[in-house]
Amino acid sequence: MRHYKQDWLKKFFLTAAMSLILLPLQVQVEMPAVWAAPSVAAAETSLSKGAALRPGDTIGILAPASNDNIEDYDRAIRDLEKRGYKVKLGTSCRSRDGYFAGTDSTRAADLNRFFGDDEVQAILCLRGGYGSARVLDKLDYALIASHPKQFIGYSDVTALHIALGEKSRLSTVHGPMLSSFEQGLDEKNYKAGTFLRGLQGELYPGEIPLPPQCHLETVQPGRAEGIIMGGNLTVLVSLLGTPYEMKGDGALLLIEDVGEDTYRIDRMLGQLWQNGLLSRVNGILVGDMLGADDEWEEGNFRLPEVLEHYAKLAGKPMIKGLPAGHGKNNVYLPLGIHAVMEAQADGSASLKLDAATTQAK
Repeated sequence: MRHYKQDWLKKFFLTAAMSLILLPLQVQVEMPAVWAAPSVAAAETSLSKGAALRPGDTIGILAPASNDNIEDYDRAIRDLEKRGYKVKLGTSCRSRDGYFAGTDSTRAADLNRFFGDDEVQAILCLRGGYGSARVLDKLDYALIASHPKQFIGYSDVTALHIALGEKSRLSTVHGPMLSSFEQGLDEKNYKAGTFLRGLQGELYPGEIPLPPQCHLETVQPGRAEGIIMGGNLTVLVSLLGTPYEMKGDGALLLIEDVGEDTYRIDRMLGQLWQNGLLSRVNGILVGDMLGADDEWEEGNFRLPEVLEHYAKLAGKPMIKGLPAGHGKNNVYLPLGIHAVMEAQADGSASLKLDAATTQAK
């Protein structure tokens, strides 16, 4: 036993010594992999843009998620046609499969078909609801990448915004859907006016237009720049751990939601922190968070406190009050476009898109 112990001790000390000798070599080998990551600038220049629309162009309308009655939006379709646009309806607009607008295959086929159709210059979603994530594994991302066009929607459509940005390197648009215009499109209305100007590439570059009595506010002061990415917070979090999750390196993260209590928003932001996304982005843009504090009780945290907590935890500038999401003022806001956010110590803030959001025909 004594000889056995001596042999064992010799082997132990020899192994330990060899580990100390080889450790610097291992560090030297692993270090370059960290620095070999693609730069944010390289990622920004690779996003493709759809063309600005002109009278005579065709807008394809499809329903990638929940079903709806397309006849309820006849007035909105007529208003688009009065402005010189042609409208083509996808099969999903009149399909139903449970609470979906047709089967997953039907909805995915509409997306692939409209992106591949050179007669369609822009794609407008009928509505959100639920179901966009179920078609992500059925999309032809190479086809979509080779046929860039404006793709517009919000809420559940966030799943498509993120997947098309990550997989097809396509700049899409977080903005109103056909269901947003049940009463038609009045250019004097902020939502309809910015939507129509955005379609024609007339909104940007420049500061984001704000409706009357609306202003951006600082949550955490600072200046940041990067491409805008994100959308609905619940949908964004649901994609974590999937092949379609948002990487967000160097981006400005947009978040909005509706009907989620403050503690649920806290939980989702906590998940983004633990996932690393809040560390990877350069700044955070907060849109509508409707209903978060509706059932607030004495002694609990309010939404502003939760937002400030995660902004400070991440050490990133944050602004709130962006007219994006489920509120009445939902601006046409391109994703995948470079922007600069300024959050001042006096509480004022600004957001400027400094690149064209569409390409010339």
